[in-house]
Amino acid sequence: MPQVSIIIPVYNSARHIAACIDSLLAQTMDSLELVFVDDHGHDNTMVIARQHLRTYEGPKTFLFTQTAINSGPGVARNIGIQASSGEYVCFVDSDDTIAPDFCESLYTAATQSGADLCCCDIMIGQQLHKNPDPTNKRHFLLHFVSYFTTFLYRRSLLIENDIHFPSTKSAEDTCFLTTCLLAARRIVGIRGGKYLYRTNPYSVSRTRSRQRALQRMASFRHLFHYVHRHGLLRTYHLELALLFLKKGLAMSLKDLIVG
Repeated sequence: MPQVSIIIPVYNSARHIAACIDSLLAQTMDSLELVFVDDHGHDNTMVIARQHLRTYEGPKTFLFTQTAINSGPGVARNIGIQASSGEYVCFVDSDDTIAPDFCESLYTAATQSGADLCCCDIMIGQQLHKNPDPTNKRHFLLHFVSYFTTFLYRRSLLIENDIHFPSTKSAEDTCFLTTCLLAARRIVGIRGGKYLYRTNPYSVSRTRSRQRALQRMASFRHLFHYVHRHGLLRTYHLELALLFLKKGLAMSLKDLIVG
């Protein structure tokens, strides 16, 4: 069993996939599994990825899988979770990179403390963005930005609690991270911007429309169905209500007005 599986949903990233893969192969941890999930883009990203890995002979392993049709990153990540075999999993978008010690630093902190989740900070361009203190779950739920790629997740937590991304294409990351936070018994964090996010002005996340608002609300329905099934609403009713108002309703209204 690899210590960490890195799940990479691949879609229209031909310009950046080589840099992404180089950062994964440069990880100081050897016990890694790279899971590439082809989401049927319109360029030759997957061809480049396979060619780039063809001559690799190191200890890291990798596998390729795919969605049935273009389904969005949430569905692709779900397929990656099912295909992976690591003790922990993390997610790297195919146009981003990670610092060489990303996996080792997070894994060490997680295993030494017995944590289900461990997070770091994120670099967006040249600017450092810090996560709130994850050891205070209520505070984190009230103040977090959806930097879900800064987290390492114990895979058994996801499988045993039936945690997966909504099949929607808006706020699926917020709802996934929230369910993980609610289910986790212990969460720790380390400092340092070890996830390197590449800004994309043409990203779907920057496009506002009525359809995006509907997708966002569907993601929150998925979240609240999970909360009700697991009896968590009474414990976290204030935090979840404020989360919905801020990241669900307010952002959906903004999508409708701008779109």
